[in-house]
Amino acid sequence: MALIHLSLFSDTLMMDSSVAIIFPQASQRTPEDRKPLFKGPYKVLYLLHGLKQNETSWYRMSSIERYVSNLPLVVVMPSVHRSFYTDQKRGYPYYSYVADELPSVMKAMFNISDRREDTFVAGLSMGGYGAFKLALSRPEQYGYAASLSGALDLVGLRDQQEDSPFAGEMENTFGDLSQVAGGEHDLFALAGNLTCQKPELFMSCGTEDFLYAGNVRFCSSFSEKLSITYHEEPGSHTWDYWDRNIQRVLDWLPILGEQH
Repeated sequence: MALIHLSLFSDTLMMDSSVAIIFPQASQRTPEDRKPLFKGPYKVLYLLHGLKQNETSWYRMSSIERYVSNLPLVVVMPSVHRSFYTDQKRGYPYYSYVADELPSVMKAMFNISDRREDTFVAGLSMGGYGAFKLALSRPEQYGYAASLSGALDLVGLRDQQEDSPFAGEMENTFGDLSQVAGGEHDLFALAGNLTCQKPELFMSCGTEDFLYAGNVRFCSSFSEKLSITYHEEPGSHTWDYWDRNIQRVLDWLPILGEQH
């Protein structure tokens, strides 16, 4: 396994951007019975950070490196600042960067499969929103998406933050917040509009998390329309919870063959 810190110039963002990549590497430390797995093209997991984090957070705060060390999987962790993985109204086109430019650059640099069934996206909090937004708006591109403590109910989050300074930040990203419901940023609308291709979804949220109610609403709204694997347990908005549950995500993903 190799950990790569990559600085690249983004034509979409028109500035330098940072990405961390975990790349499978057969070595003397790789168990003999796992060495045949290290053959490309590799499946890929785009692993997204939360609002207050960056491209280093997953490998600094969780044990993601250890969990994927013997898997034929490339993990791509981009930095998008506080953008909600969105083409911001007043800001930068981070959705276009993550959905279009970044995969193109990664495939040019690394031996990554371009099949949707080999392309996964997951994230925590803001990254959970980003993972579902990418998969629900690009179902032909992402076969599997996982949200941990995701900010899935943007309308509910807007109402929670109505009188807080964060409301102004949300307006910079999404525009007029009164127009969010039913629009391109509303995951409930995106999920409701899916017809043919539908990604497999995984959801997990702690029962003490301030985003728990929104997760329950999303799951109950689409449990019959979409294939959703849902998990909840005691826990709040913490790395302890996300570290435990990213292991569940990795077990759920069809990394070594067919889905469990």
